[in-house]
Amino acid sequence: MSLRTVLEHELAKFRAAHPARRLAHRGTDWRYYTAGQSGEAVLLLGGALGFAEFAFQQIHLLEAHFRVLAPDYPAVPSLAEFADGLLALLDAEQIRTAHVVGGSFGGLLAQVLVRRAPKRVASLVLSHTGAPDGRRRRAAQVVALLPAPLLRAALKARLGRTLAAADPFWRQYFEGAVGRLSRADILSRIRLQAAFSAEAGYCPEDLTAWPGRILVIEAADDPLLPPAAQQRLRALYPLAHVHQFQGTGHAAALLRPEEYAAVLTHFFGMTA
Repeated sequence: MSLRTVLEHELAKFRAAHPARRLAHRGTDWRYYTAGQSGEAVLLLGGALGFAEFAFQQIHLLEAHFRVLAPDYPAVPSLAEFADGLLALLDAEQIRTAHVVGGSFGGLLAQVLVRRAPKRVASLVLSHTGAPDGRRRRAAQVVALLPAPLLRAALKARLGRTLAAADPFWRQYFEGAVGRLSRADILSRIRLQAAFSAEAGYCPEDLTAWPGRILVIEAADDPLLPPAAQQRLRALYPLAHVHQFQGTGHAAALLRPEEYAAVLTHFFGMTA
């Protein structure tokens, strides 16, 4: 049986066992998935694609030991509103605190959430993501003028190359998912990233009073995060543990799902 066939079967099983839930919060429809019946909670925040089921392998691997909450990304106007929506999801599922895993774009959201509501975050995992750099606001304004087809093409060009080493299953899924994104969805991602990148107030002392641990996951060959960007993130969180993958680029969770889940599980155990 080919890997593609296995992945198609696993995705079908995930969809059958995990129907999406919905929550209306301040006029926004949040769609999300839950998994696992017991254990500490894990909030999974994925990349800019914004479809939680893209992490179905990680959800499956983690749900045996943790309660997992994974949201799709609605089109919201601000980082603060996004963070408040995540808090509403935690409240709806009666989750007081959660280990927050932010991958790529989700890492930006995780950094906002831990500052907005540190008491709700048990630990923080920043995976293949960056720190504010203050350089993207003008570019985001220009890109926002593009029509939907060009926005989708730009998203494919930027993110599609991260799947170059992945099974064709993932590239086909990615193509289909991008086609489902509305113009409002893509513009929301662009504006949120621009707002985060322009943030000037983040500093290493921000979380001094927060007792949680931080794990930075990176890859030496990440095409979206050159060494300088990785160093900025480490400098912002100087006490963080660091785990570096080799040969996985921006897609460690897809290329080595069991190893990736094991890294997360080990780290969560360190926080107990």
